[in-house]
Amino acid sequence: MAYDIFWEKRGVYRRYAGFISSEELAESILAVEHDVRFDTIRYVINDFIACERIAYSPQKIMEISAIDGAAEQSNPNIRIAIVADKPDVRAVGEAYVAAGMNTFPTQLFWTVAEARAWTNEDVAPTFIAPRLPARNR
Repeated sequence: MAYDIFWEKRGVYRRYAGFISSEELAESILAVEHDVRFDTIRYVINDFIACERIAYSPQKIMEISAIDGAAEQSNPNIRIAIVADKPDVRAVGEAYVAAGMNTFPTQLFWTVAEARAWTNEDVAPTFIAPRLPARNR
């Protein structure tokens, strides 16, 4: 596995390393969005600093953006930070932002410290999701 997921008090820190396939990228997103803790988080930090390369297609980026768009129905109060320092990896983040299939506030950063500062800003959510009945756990 070329990524690690760390659940934090208010969000998720996801670290990618080496070569990432578009399938692994989608898998890492679904692993978070299918977790019962997803409904309570306020940020996701995607750290691609140790990522050497990502294999992706514009179609796969649109699919990932659409997956996130659907996840907004469950929790619309999330900020997504993408941390990357290599031009080709940043291009994937820019393609995701441009896809426009979700409305999560999303920004690219050069460092994890910048991303953490942005995700921890106290900003009132624009919409509070109604509490849904508990899922079978």
